[in-house]
Amino acid sequence: MPALALRTRTALAAAALAAAVTLAPAASAIPPGGPAPTHNGAKVRLDRTAVKAGGRIKVVGTNWKSTSSRTVEGATVTVKIDDRDVLALLPIKGKRFFGWVRVPKQVKAGRHWLRFLASDPATSVKSATFKVSR
Repeated sequence: MPALALRTRTALAAAALAAAVTLAPAASAIPPGGPAPTHNGAKVRLDRTAVKAGGRIKVVGTNWKSTSSRTVEGATVTVKIDDRDVLALLPIKGKRFFGWVRVPKQVKAGRHWLRFLASDPATSVKSATFKVSR
């Protein structure tokens, strides 16, 4: 594996671990009833409703008021699949974020969703579901 890819994977893994440790005790990060399509006015949009395992989905977030992060410098959104694995960390600029999120090849075919988390103020948004195929 090339050194840059290894460093990138290591940095993402470290950020994911730090996010899991620092976000887990923050009960206020989850709205009552669990993740919802909007929280604190924040919303997300996916550019597709179906993707192949290993493929990418473009995500766009609007009205994200976060001003800082507990794990990295600047306001950042953590993106998880099915509330499990961290797939991406995306910077928030001007209450907006966007980027491509790769669905791991190991994800089983079927319906899935993404969860978007930010801190200060704690915000948790659940995406619409999308279908993963092989």
